Amino acid sequence: MCIARNKRDEPFGGINIIVAGDFAQLPPITSGDVLYAGSVTSAPHSANSVHSQKAAAGKALWHQFTTVVILKQNMRQKSQTANDGKLRKCLANMSYGACPDADIKLLNSRIVGRANGRPNLSDPRFHHVSIITSWNAHRDKINEVRSVQFAEEAGKSLQELYSNDKWEADVKESRKKKRGQAHEVNPKRINNEINPFLKETLWSLPHSCSQNHPGVLKLCIGPPVMIKRNLATECCVTNGAEGRVVGWKSKPLDDSGKMQLETVFVELTCPPKPTQLERLPANVVPISQVAVATKCMMPNGKVLTINRDQVPLVPNFAMTDYNSQGKTRPDNVVDLHNCRNHHSV
Repeated sequence: MCIARNKRDEPFGGINIIVAGDFAQLPPITSGDVLYAGSVTSAPHSANSVHSQKAAAGKALWHQFTTVVILKQNMRQKSQTANDGKLRKCLANMSYGACPDADIKLLNSRIVGRANGRPNLSDPRFHHVSIITSWNAHRDKINEVRSVQFAEEAGKSLQELYSNDKWEADVKESRKKKRGQAHEVNPKRINNEINPFLKETLWSLPHSCSQNHPGVLKLCIGPPVMIKRNLATECCVTNGAEGRVVGWKSKPLDDSGKMQLETVFVELTCPPKPTQLERLPANVVPISQVAVATKCMMPNGKVLTINRDQVPLVPNFAMTDYNSQGKTRPDNVVDLHNCRNHHSV
């Protein structure tokens, strides 16, 4: 903003800024301290690292916001039954980690069990509801098991569709080619092909070990999926958007008979606005493969960066607490046992 307006001595180049968000959400995913942490100073000093100086400048900017508007009307839960009121009060108290005994009693009454009045997880209303859990490993396992179960119940077979993996240098070289620059193959390798044994290992990794850019997608018609990239915000194709598979196009990956996805057609579930694309049913959008420099956590703990060409989807029989934030859902199944703090709950 400062560069665009040529006003480098004014915050945001002199433009008035409004920020919005929920301070009761989970803390940001970051390797360092967040700007509002007490360990971050608001006075930059030349003796500090560049990162510390930028953080200090960021905190000083954050302190420029002096007008705060707190919205108190609940726009997601508008019904007014006695239980609805209890839940709203419980959620508000939970934001501060200060639930009284009445709130704890309400939560305990909703734990799955066989006693009278307890919810039953086998109830049809919960059958295809995505389970919220805190751990990516738990999410991946639930998705794996439920994908097989869904296919068996529907009388369909799961088709394994593989990513096209190459060494990450391909991305850099392609950029050089576009710019007309000279390019070289990594001198340590004859080419950028990954050997078959390593490919199989990369494909076998859980989705959480490859930045949720899957090596293998097991698909049939009908299962719920979640989009993991912002691809077309104007069509509601955004990171975290939910839907179900209604079809796909694939092509041979190599001579082994493995198939690679080109496009998956997804019917969006409750999109923010209706979407109608030419020659497609209402709310059905095509999700095409994208090449992403993907960091893969190997079984031995080593991290390999590869260029992975795959459709950015994951099964959605389970999602993490981070992914669940900001969603409106009539039914919620939550693994409370593994929640890390009251924000997660």
